[in-house]
Amino acid sequence: MRDETVINSTGRVDGSGSVFTTAVLAVNALVVLLIISSNSLVLAAIRLDSCLREDIRYIFIGGLAIADLLFGLSMTYNFITVFALYWVDSYYGCLTAYVMPVISLTASSFSVFLITVDQYVSVVYALRYRNVMTATTAKRLLRAVWCGSVFFGCTVYMGWNTYDGRCLMLDAMSPSFLLTMGTMAYMLPILCMIVLYTRILTIARYHVRQIALQEQINQDPLLRERGVKLQREVKMAVTVMIVLGVFTFSWLPLVTVQFIDAFNPGFYKGDILFPATIASFNSFYNPFIYGFRYKEVRRAYRRALKRTFCPKLTAHS
Repeated sequence: MRDETVINSTGRVDGSGSVFTTAVLAVNALVVLLIISSNSLVLAAIRLDSCLREDIRYIFIGGLAIADLLFGLSMTYNFITVFALYWVDSYYGCLTAYVMPVISLTASSFSVFLITVDQYVSVVYALRYRNVMTATTAKRLLRAVWCGSVFFGCTVYMGWNTYDGRCLMLDAMSPSFLLTMGTMAYMLPILCMIVLYTRILTIARYHVRQIALQEQINQDPLLRERGVKLQREVKMAVTVMIVLGVFTFSWLPLVTVQFIDAFNPGFYKGDILFPATIASFNSFYNPFIYGFRYKEVRRAYRRALKRTFCPKLTAHS
């Protein structure tokens, strides 16, 4: 029997819920607003800034922003259906409230992985990077990620669920599905990214030392330019490592609950809302991380905000 402090046996909000639950719901609503606004800002900044549009890495960052934006919209749908309009009596209405976050989480996870792959190619195969990682290749990789994410999420509709009329995640979602999602969309990408970043930083440090030694012998401006570019790539790698760390720790509580329930159904009797709230924080951290680390991103943010809220001022400037 699941904890019913939030939703009673009909799937409706229980008015006797605790103050803590009410507070968590309020925080969730605020987080959803921040997710939608911050990721919309990222997409607007990329669209309005030609330098960002021409940079391959921002194609992947845009894909990540779209995934996080979808997560915010899916959480909005979740609140409306489960906590407001009570459409949870519907089979498809209930499952959609969980399928949409699954799709966005999977796409977000693999978008971060693609950013890592892009960094790996740019450092390890620096001379061949422009031939290997083109805009067309990047868009095809993102399409593949989204097609795979949508297909995986839609398997819930095809019968991979345990829906019995109660619209609670651990009741409606099959334990085997949650186990597969935790492994495929969380553990596997993280392990792969750790391996890639270990390789990236090892090679980058070796190249920086070699360039420094060569500069002492031969004052070649091309070497200096290559060193600056490599340092920029290392900075980007560190930034994505921060994104990876935030992703890992944000989703860890919810994925842990999913694994516990998969191996021992019914063992976890707590409220799933709190770990889900912690997980949702991840989707609005990324825009702030990139803005904090890069001047050009902050500049693009300001331009997008001026274009949105002060269009006349932007037109005259």
